[in-house]
Amino acid sequence: MKNMIPIFKSLGFLESEIKTYLAALELGPSTVIEITAKTGISRQAIYTAIESLIKQGMMTSVEKGKKTYYAAESPERLRSFAEAKLKKMESTVREIKTITNELKLLQKGEKPVVKLYEGFDGYMSQIADAIKTKPNKVLNFTNEDLADTAHTDDMLKPFKDKLDKSNIHTDMISIAEGQYTYRNTTKHQRITRKDLYFEGEVTIYNDRVILSTFKGKRISVFIENQTLADTMSALFKLAWENPNK
Repeated sequence: MKNMIPIFKSLGFLESEIKTYLAALELGPSTVIEITAKTGISRQAIYTAIESLIKQGMMTSVEKGKKTYYAAESPERLRSFAEAKLKKMESTVREIKTITNELKLLQKGEKPVVKLYEGFDGYMSQIADAIKTKPNKVLNFTNEDLADTAHTDDMLKPFKDKLDKSNIHTDMISIAEGQYTYRNTTKHQRITRKDLYFEGEVTIYNDRVILSTFKGKRISVFIENQTLADTMSALFKLAWENPNK
């Protein structure tokens, strides 16, 4: 019987309801007193459980003389109950899918989504997200020389190929002393001012802003918020118009 309880609970039944139903199933038509003796549950709790089970179609009551007897419905009813609950949940899932975007808008309005990643895999997750969301353009402010020490072209090539295949364009402003090969869909400007130096990267697309470090422990902070993305895009535009001013 203990193995049955988790199954009942997964369908939303309370433990008092489960014990009441199983006791009534074993006893047959019985009184509250008999069910109370069988389960060890208080009489008031039994009444509450029976009322709930009757509403859910799992028990019935019948008057015999001056006494009321309660009986558990056939176990077949439990299967029908589970099937009905499954159909209702499937319907709820479909409804949730239709309102997911609306819920995201509500969330963004109140609380930005912030995620912290560590290591190379975390850095790659932002590229994977860009591939998935397919923005028209990615804005990138980076130190290419340090980025080149953090990951190799071979490590990035599969991701770059997918970006090109998805026709995702990139505008890049960078500190770079070395010679680098850029994607056909990348426009690039170099910072030549010696007084400007940083050891990380800022990436902006859609409603995302990603801040990454290249020195020390590799960390990427992923922020999903339209207001912040718009603000950072405006700053990038100012820098893009004259990166060395």
